[in-house]
Amino acid sequence: MINFYRGGRVLSILSNLNYFKYMQATTRLIFLLATLFSMFSLSAQTPRKDSGADGLLIKYLKIGDTIPQALWDLKLDVVGHPNGAQAITLRDYKTKKLIILDFWATWCSSCIAAFPGLYKLQDEMVDQVKVLSVTYQDRAAIEKFIGNSEFIQSNGLAKTFSSIVGDKVLRNYFEMDGIPFTVCIDNRGVVRALSMPSELNRAALRQMIQDPHAVPVAAKVLVFNRPLLQPYYDNKIQDYYYSVLLPYGRGISQASVFNVDSVHRFKQLVVPNLNVFMQYAAALKHSSNYIAGINKISSRRILEVKDPDSLIDKLNTVQNFWEYTYESVSPITYTDQTILKKMESDLNFYLGMNGSYQQRNVDCLVIRVADPKKLIISKPSAKSPTVIMNGLVESDGTSSGKFLQKADKRVKQVKNAIINIPIKNIPNLFNRRNIAMLPFIIDETGLKDQVSITLPDDINDLEQLKRAFAAQGLTLSLEKRNIIMLVITEDGYQGDDTKLKLTRFGYVPASGKEGTR
Repeated sequence: MINFYRGGRVLSILSNLNYFKYMQATTRLIFLLATLFSMFSLSAQTPRKDSGADGLLIKYLKIGDTIPQALWDLKLDVVGHPNGAQAITLRDYKTKKLIILDFWATWCSSCIAAFPGLYKLQDEMVDQVKVLSVTYQDRAAIEKFIGNSEFIQSNGLAKTFSSIVGDKVLRNYFEMDGIPFTVCIDNRGVVRALSMPSELNRAALRQMIQDPHAVPVAAKVLVFNRPLLQPYYDNKIQDYYYSVLLPYGRGISQASVFNVDSVHRFKQLVVPNLNVFMQYAAALKHSSNYIAGINKISSRRILEVKDPDSLIDKLNTVQNFWEYTYESVSPITYTDQTILKKMESDLNFYLGMNGSYQQRNVDCLVIRVADPKKLIISKPSAKSPTVIMNGLVESDGTSSGKFLQKADKRVKQVKNAIINIPIKNIPNLFNRRNIAMLPFIIDETGLKDQVSITLPDDINDLEQLKRAFAAQGLTLSLEKRNIIMLVITEDGYQGDDTKLKLTRFGYVPASGKEGTR
């Protein structure tokens, strides 16, 4: 009997065959292996099939890998080239020490926000660094974006910004869980960094240029397929369990995971690089009064802390303050609820706080109809609902993308307005998008109709806001309501929970600098 060995197990592939049949099977196997070798030798130049592009599988490139030679001469369509070129190649920039591929899209606000920093690095190191923005979107969409984007204009990028468009190849060579995502390649074709744009800085780029082996930027961790502390243990050890709260880690994905390893019989929970509000929201999912999403609304959070001014100052100024990675590895027999309760207990212990969802009597703004006869309903319109903030409007770059641009002539004199917005959507517009620092808004009109409201220049001015709603036949009244709040209380706190002020991070004790609303 002929045996193959894999991972210590004996795999019987031939039994009770005569020699002739064995030789036939062996010949077929050799032919199959040769075919597979040929296929995979081509795969380094072919887009991933599982990503929707045509072609064979590509093995994702990691830090230290060299890009295929064919990529240097791949024709790449470009928009915004300073010399008017319609296509470029990576080889055009091989004289640079580093090429930064910046993957983005018009609908990605984080991508757009990263442009000034990236292009500043290029300006500062113009002889050594080239930034190549890359998007899957088509030429028309990006031409419209460059021409209309107020952000591009106001940041002085109109003559600097260009982008590879219609990309179906480059993005398939790098494993990414989302955008923005940047890849640094040196002039040897070696991948030097896989990261978020915010991880790149002048010192890191200089280090990569001076030392061909330096890895100053941690590779982005996209998946958690084993316990974080596993490398420190002998793989023969099966039963080890722990929980840990780690500080913000550069390059770690923010996607939480809950893995069940039936082979090693453990459950792994990872909540990475998220702030305290998000951490408690994950832990308190077992709570009977849990409401998804309210942790993201500042007017639904209460921070009962001894020194609110210090906390707010740090949240405003210290990057990644109050952001952590939580991990627990538990026996597979534990229920999910037990694991989440353990996370809640750990957060309370490690942070010196107590997080919970509580019914609290807080200020709310309630929308009602003042007089049905005076209610001004917007006529049905083919135009999309529009929100104007500070003279800027979110406009479609393509059917799947949005970016900020100046409002059109029809409303250019208006600083803030909502146009053709269903009344039922107004609370979410204010509550979740944080366009103003206001108490939680509730709609009690019962209407699905659309309205258009010219908002005051200072949306936080409650009296002016009330008058703006009144002009459309609506009332906006300040009332106390018992609603569920995410409450985080510091150990030893003994303040007055009836005197609170609203900040952009939530309600805090009113003894601080800002006045009570």
